Amino acid sequence: MTAPSDRAAAIGERVEAFVRDVVVPYEADPRRDHHGAPTDALVDELKDKARAVGVLTPHILADGSHLTQAETAYVLIRSGLSPLGPLACNTAAPDEGNMYLLGHVGSPDLQQRFLKP
Repeated sequence: MTAPSDRAAAIGERVEAFVRDVVVPYEADPRRDHHGAPTDALVDELKDKARAVGVLTPHILADGSHLTQAETAYVLIRSGLSPLGPLACNTAAPDEGNMYLLGHVGSPDLQQRFLKP
């Protein structure tokens, strides 16, 4: 893999710090359903924390544009440092792929409805 772009490196660094410092401690949180998955309340709490520090949906920029696929891969790898990271940062499949498609072929109405965090 080639070196990341400056913007991917900066976003990736912020995502990695958030996952390591904020999300990883939640791995021990007992709020789980009967299958062991985190409850909606836990995921919502983590998303609120991600939103507060600017790493919710980090692959979609404030202007609505998207990182390139290579940049997205670089950032999403960092969100996956914890099993809860992709849920917290809203980068889990299939959502990431759906957001990418909406950003490229979705109508302005759909983009406004689904891509504005």
